[in-house]
Amino acid sequence: MIALNKLLQKIKTLDVRGDTNRFVRDLQYDSRLVEPDAAFIAIRGYRTDGHDFIHQAYEKGARVFFVEKDVELPGAAFVKVADTRRALPQIARIFFNYPDHKLKLIGITGTNGKTTTAYLIHSILKQAHWSPGLVSTVEYFDGKQWEPAERTTPESLDLLRLFSRMVNAGLKSAVMEVSSHALSLHRVEGIPFVAGVFTNLGRDHLDFHETEEKYFLAKRKLFETFGENQKAVLNADDPYSRRIRQASKGEFFTFSMQDPSATVSYVSHRIKREGLQLQLRIPSGMVHLESALLGNFNIYNIMAAVTVAISLGLQENYIVDGVRGLLRVPGRCERYSTSAGFSVYIDYAHTPQGLQNILGAVLETRPHNLIVVFGAGGDRDKGKRPQMGKAAEDFADQVVITSDNPRSEDPNAIINDILQGIYDRNKVTVIPDRKEAIHEALSRANKRDAVVIAGKGHEKYQEIAGKRNPFDDHQIVRDFFREKGWEIDI
Repeated sequence: MIALNKLLQKIKTLDVRGDTNRFVRDLQYDSRLVEPDAAFIAIRGYRTDGHDFIHQAYEKGARVFFVEKDVELPGAAFVKVADTRRALPQIARIFFNYPDHKLKLIGITGTNGKTTTAYLIHSILKQAHWSPGLVSTVEYFDGKQWEPAERTTPESLDLLRLFSRMVNAGLKSAVMEVSSHALSLHRVEGIPFVAGVFTNLGRDHLDFHETEEKYFLAKRKLFETFGENQKAVLNADDPYSRRIRQASKGEFFTFSMQDPSATVSYVSHRIKREGLQLQLRIPSGMVHLESALLGNFNIYNIMAAVTVAISLGLQENYIVDGVRGLLRVPGRCERYSTSAGFSVYIDYAHTPQGLQNILGAVLETRPHNLIVVFGAGGDRDKGKRPQMGKAAEDFADQVVITSDNPRSEDPNAIINDILQGIYDRNKVTVIPDRKEAIHEALSRANKRDAVVIAGKGHEKYQEIAGKRNPFDDHQIVRDFFREKGWEIDI
């Protein structure tokens, strides 16, 4: 609880009306969650405008309102600002007593690899006794409990509320994915990251950003405010890293599979069915790492995490133990062996590069046949659909095309877009029903084959016609094996 006049001390306002001695017990931007004596921040969204819900918030007990328009209601205080969305993180920061300043925060941005890199860094920080929290696409950890994530990077108010819970639980640090949406919509504005990571840039979210250039510029925002005491960890093999360096004053650390002069550079690796054995060159010499993860793309993720650890001055034994200790990342190249003799991989890949990465990684295990099941999301960038089709054709022996989250689109129209990128239709089977498609792929698999189920990973729903229906790729696989009387370690 905080007095409104104290809340206003560092907020740039255009006008203030009403009693500023009033106490605020909570903050909300969703009128449905308002309780008595909460402050309601009216945010303009892409589909709705919070100003349209001011009366609803008032009826539920809100008596303090942050707005962009002139509004009056009996007994209420109104604070007018130029942009409520940009004001929101600062309002929340003051209300929760600057929790982001009490944690050592590492932010990760890029197209692919954010989630796995976040889990790797989190594992290393645990070994180093940094008491880390986690904010990922999959789940959040506040020091007391794990909860499913609603979005990759929460709205600024929700994020600072989460940081406050971390501080109250005694955590000292946190690792978080920072999405391009979050950077564009000011969700992480003002957060004093001790380190930031850029993994790579590929095609994604062009439905929101319109062009790859705008998409990149959104990603770069993470580093543009960095000072010399903040660590910028960059993938030296991605050409966009050079442009980040030009726009940032951070202290730079790099990782590379091609450049031996990088802070962390690749030397060699071996792939076994149980994972990677990896040799890297770090400033102190050579380091040998073992990981349950697979694929060249995970070598990059491991190198990114190692580089962060080095930038923070962590000991080598914490790095080695942290990398080895991460056995599985939910929905990211999760491998399951079966009593039928073939392997099943469940992965979140939903971009052309992501699909290439997972299929390439599985091919390195040398399966007899590689079968892939995938679709593409509706109401998203349509241009990547044929590219995903081409990736599947290039890498897989058999392709089963199905639905992902069609949302408001016709699933068959999405499938037809994917098919435009495929030349050899003989290796393709179209089954719009995702459960049937997974069953078909599993039924085809023989000993030493591999089945990749891509696109949804950790998600436990399928969004069709605006409704989220319960759906879990893991459960579908589990049920299939139970019906067959086979075993799978899932």
